[in-house]
Amino acid sequence: MTNVIKPIAITCLVIGYPFLSAYLAGLGFASFELLIFAALTLWRGFTATKRLTRLLGFLLAAVLLAGAYFANTYFVWLLPSFAYLWLTALFGHTLWSPPSFCERLVRLQFPELVPGIAEYCRELTWVWTLFFALNVVICAALPAIAGQNAWALYTGVLVYGLMGLLGTGEWFYRHRRFPDLEIPPALETFKCMALNGHKVFKG
Repeated sequence: MTNVIKPIAITCLVIGYPFLSAYLAGLGFASFELLIFAALTLWRGFTATKRLTRLLGFLLAAVLLAGAYFANTYFVWLLPSFAYLWLTALFGHTLWSPPSFCERLVRLQFPELVPGIAEYCRELTWVWTLFFALNVVICAALPAIAGQNAWALYTGVLVYGLMGLLGTGEWFYRHRRFPDLEIPPALETFKCMALNGHKVFKG
C-alpha cells in the first residue's frame, strides 16, 4: 500500500507546486515552499546510502535555503527548471551508462527483450532527454517573458499535456514499428511503474 501512496503523493505535490507557488508568492510567502523543499531534500540526503547522492542532496538543500534566505521570488519560479535539469541528467546519464532509462523501465515488465527493443529504448530515451532539456529553458524563461500566470499554466497543466501526447504518440508508433510485439495495456504498464519504478534507480 505504501508503494502506491508514495508515488501518488509525490505526483500531487509536483502537479500542485506551480499553483501553490503562484498563490504563496502573491501573499508574500515565496520562501515558504523553498524551506519545505529544502527540508525534504535534506532528509533525502541523510537517508541516502550512496555518498554522491548524499552530497548532492546536501548541496541542493543549501541552494534552496539560500534562495529562501534572500527571498528571491524568481528563484521559486526556477524550481521546475531544476527538476527538469535533474531529469535531463538522469536520462542522459543512462545513454552513456547503459542500459538506457527506458530500457530499464521496460525490463520491469519484460526482463528478456526481443531483438531491436534495446535500440528502440535508447532512441526513446534520447527523445525524453531532449524534451526535458527544452523544458529547462522554457520554465526558466516563461516567468520573465510572459509572467507568473503563464508560467503556472505551462508548468502545472500544459507540460503534462505535452508529456501525455508524447507518451500516447510513442504508444501508437510502437504498435506500428513492432506489429508482432506483445504490448500490454497502458493501465497495466502504469500500475507496474507505480509499484516497481523505484527499482530503476538501484545501481
